[in-house]
Amino acid sequence: MRNFAITSLCCWLLISCSWFCLWIIAFYFTLDPELAVLFFPFAMRLGISLHTPKAYWPAVYGAEWWLIVSLAVLLEQPQWVSVTTASLLSLPVLWLAHRYYYGSQWRRLCVMGAVIGMTALINTLTVGSESSHSLMVLLVSITGGLMLVPSCYLIWSYLFQKAWIPLTVGLVSRPVELRSRHVVLYASLFMVSIAIQLGLPDEMRRFAPFCLAIPIILLAFRYGWQGALLGTLLNSVALIAARTGGSNLEITDLLLSLSAQSLTGILLGMGIQRQRELNQQLRHELVRNHSLSRQLVKAEESVRREIARELHDEIGQNITAIRTQASIIQRVENTPVGKNCATTIESLSLNIYDTTKGLLTQLRPKSLDDLGIEDAVYQLVRELECESQGIETLITWHYDEQEPGELSDMMSVTLYRICQEAMNNIVKYARASEVSICVCIKGDVELVVKDNGIGFKPELALQGFGLRGMRERVQALGGTFTLSSQTQGELQGTVLRVILPAL
Repeated sequence: MRNFAITSLCCWLLISCSWFCLWIIAFYFTLDPELAVLFFPFAMRLGISLHTPKAYWPAVYGAEWWLIVSLAVLLEQPQWVSVTTASLLSLPVLWLAHRYYYGSQWRRLCVMGAVIGMTALINTLTVGSESSHSLMVLLVSITGGLMLVPSCYLIWSYLFQKAWIPLTVGLVSRPVELRSRHVVLYASLFMVSIAIQLGLPDEMRRFAPFCLAIPIILLAFRYGWQGALLGTLLNSVALIAARTGGSNLEITDLLLSLSAQSLTGILLGMGIQRQRELNQQLRHELVRNHSLSRQLVKAEESVRREIARELHDEIGQNITAIRTQASIIQRVENTPVGKNCATTIESLSLNIYDTTKGLLTQLRPKSLDDLGIEDAVYQLVRELECESQGIETLITWHYDEQEPGELSDMMSVTLYRICQEAMNNIVKYARASEVSICVCIKGDVELVVKDNGIGFKPELALQGFGLRGMRERVQALGGTFTLSSQTQGELQGTVLRVILPAL
């Protein structure tokens, strides 16, 4: 209870000082003490009440009411009862808005807009009905609300919604890093705004307010709606300075300009920030999809390995047993029919063995497990009999000397299958005499397969299952797949380039 009383007293004192200072600024701005109350002080009270627990509302409203009464007595203007009534009637509006003031930034800004509009209407009905400038009351209330209520939300969000780093020994000993680039940007835009407002000739002064959109757009693009709000506040100071410097800018035009730029800046900043949030979500989903794709490829290779092992162990042993039994029958059986049947069984078992061996090679290259990726590629070239077909093949490997490292099993299998598909196409269709295979392993893995064959149209080649499957596999691993081909000229041939990130 004691802490609550002390906090309430401090809150009352701080709000009283801030309220009075803002009233002085608003009075200097509007030259009307009653309108000055409805301008900045009322807007500050709205922003503080929205972001303060209801238990402290008596201190907030108490500070405002005693200052209104004091100013009315000091200035001998008893008609300020309507101003007090407007302040009192805003309580139910804030009470209702406080119940729905939670969730996303869009929701909070919508609640803020509703509160500003309803309190401006209340001010117009209570204060404007007793004077001849009801539209000015409405304009002042909306302008002040658009300028200060989002500013209170910005301060509240920074102080209470950010994750603060605990004050540890390491943090205390760390030197303070002043982000001078941001400070220079703010200061430069501020000085440029004031220079434009004060430095333009009289015949171009009407276009000066349009120049204020430049800092708002720049800050909104760089920092979102918070930057747009800061740009709006800087422009407000520039407009006030321009009016003080002898400009003929009327108070109505000035208030309209402030309201328009505040509303435009906040909406523009929110739109840009929303777009950035969507882009960030999209990047997160892309990373997640790449991770899932890598896991699927890894699971596929694991299943292929298990199936190849089972085929090799089970079917290989059974075929060997069948061939053994067929040989025994040939030696024991004396009839021609029995010998022919045994010969047929042995021949069929050999066919099954060759077929199974081909399936095993497609499922899991045995040379890759026995020799490693580098020797397996050399073995692949020898199995395709490239030299006997007049194809000179050059294979080069480049490793990172600082961090040589070893390729993962998934990366090795992917490189081998790409080389296998590329070399099969070259042997069958390219009519090439020279082929180069270059593998560069330096962080990322780059594979380049180049030939001097007759070339083809890449879009036609990707219609098949071979290269298209390789491209999809590379993209699933987060890599890039590039295929280019020339059918004539000095650069005739095909170049396949694959870049895979380190996994």
